[in-house]
Amino acid sequence: MAIKRYQIILVLFLLPMPAAAADCVDKTCVDVFTEDNQLIITAQKGAAKPATKKPVVKPKPSIKPTPKPTPKPIVKPNPGVAKKVIAKPKTTTASLSDKLVKLLPLGDINFQPEADPLVNLPVYFWTQTPTRFTALVPILDVVVYVNLTPTFTWSFGDGGLFITTTQGAPFPIGGITHTYKSSDDYSVNLRVTWNGSFSVNGVTTPISGNAITQSINRTIVVAKAPTRFTK
Repeated sequence: MAIKRYQIILVLFLLPMPAAAADCVDKTCVDVFTEDNQLIITAQKGAAKPATKKPVVKPKPSIKPTPKPTPKPIVKPNPGVAKKVIAKPKTTTASLSDKLVKLLPLGDINFQPEADPLVNLPVYFWTQTPTRFTALVPILDVVVYVNLTPTFTWSFGDGGLFITTTQGAPFPIGGITHTYKSSDDYSVNLRVTWNGSFSVNGVTTPISGNAITQSINRTIVVAKAPTRFTK
């Protein structure tokens, strides 16, 4: 069964950035995390630096008596002359932000013999899910290197469980086998758990959030072994 791959969604937008992101004014800040069982890569740059308030200096009280202000003559406006009021443009600071949503490849379940596996004989299991997922993701003006590795949890449907980091293989290489003790239809489940890290400019950081998990199911029909009588 071929590996299914999903499309990559790239969204580019402009957003005002909070003052907490002031460190990203002169450099690009990158974060990689998981959300809704997806891999999210974000980058931001150009946040406005928070303005520093000048201290207010209170004037010292004067002991001299304050002279009374002289009233200014009231000038009545000329109704025939309209005064122009020029509004000053407001300065707004926007930052560039990029977000990439990436889905991982989903593998499959294979077993041998595929037709009429028998009780009390080993069945070989394997998957084509890759044992490593790497990606070079250009985002804004940097390149993010993503590295993920999976853990495979096999549930064979009769209570048997096997955890490994390898794919397994058909006979005679094997690596993942299971022997059924009775004939029946069993639902085999493969749970793939992805964890890893990302690197930017030589600095490696663990990917935050919950691990990305994938679940694959396939039914196997186990038959009784034929009985032969010999003298």
